[in-house]
Amino acid sequence: MNIQAYIESGILEEYVLGTVSPQEKQEVECMSHIYPEIKEELLRTESALEEYALKHQTAPPASLKDSIFAQMNFDSTDSAEVSDEETTNSEDIRNGEFVEIPVTAEEAPIVTDVFSKTQIREVTPFWAKLAVAATVLLALFAGWAATEVSGTKKSNEALASEIQELKKTTDYSQQLAAMYRDQRYKVIRLAGLPKSPESSVAAFWDPKTNEVMLDVKKLPPAPAGKQYQLWSIVDGKPMDNGMLDDEFENKLLRMKETRSGAVAFAITLEKEGGNPTPTMEEMYVMGEV
Repeated sequence: MNIQAYIESGILEEYVLGTVSPQEKQEVECMSHIYPEIKEELLRTESALEEYALKHQTAPPASLKDSIFAQMNFDSTDSAEVSDEETTNSEDIRNGEFVEIPVTAEEAPIVTDVFSKTQIREVTPFWAKLAVAATVLLALFAGWAATEVSGTKKSNEALASEIQELKKTTDYSQQLAAMYRDQRYKVIRLAGLPKSPESSVAAFWDPKTNEVMLDVKKLPPAPAGKQYQLWSIVDGKPMDNGMLDDEFENKLLRMKETRSGAVAFAITLEKEGGNPTPTMEEMYVMGEV
């Protein structure tokens, strides 16, 4: 199994972010138990995500507490206010219950209107007000939490993108270091010419297989409709070694093979798609083997 290819597939980042399917989740956990390299990369990814989340965490706004308590009213009525006329009625309110007060025959009032309604003031219990306050608090907190979750999701997506870019940079650095250590390759440094003195390119040539790789240190961006082309000088004649990718920074470019006996390499700016012969006045870098 190609462990490096599995790590570079991005499934470990998706596992950490919780976006994989149950089957993929089981697969990642199984692979991390089998291969120490995968487990190490998984732990590194989880650590990077945790560090990013702690760095970008957002505390609840300080005004949230004041906003909640401003909507609460804990004024309670200790006792119901009853008029003098109501205290003479045959019924009284005590502790929320109706109690009949006995009267003598001499004191029995004359009822003039049996259809009149006794007005009673309703008293809201304290626990009911507390329940309303708790409901308001929960609703406000739920809204704030939803906003935070949305922000965290965007942060996770940004973190995943940063991790991918970091992996690309790390892979490039490791490949480049391996090329410099590999004794099979001759390293040819292509220095900037008067057309572009600040330009710099490194070419790696394997004389046995004639394989050519390029590492572009610095080249001006190619104008629209133009493209850079690599040449090798063999037997006194320029040989086409292919076109450079438009995005050539921070990556090793595999070019066309040259032939034995190459004595120099050069890069010119040509029309898009290339030319059969180099445009000498558009030569940007050159280096002898």
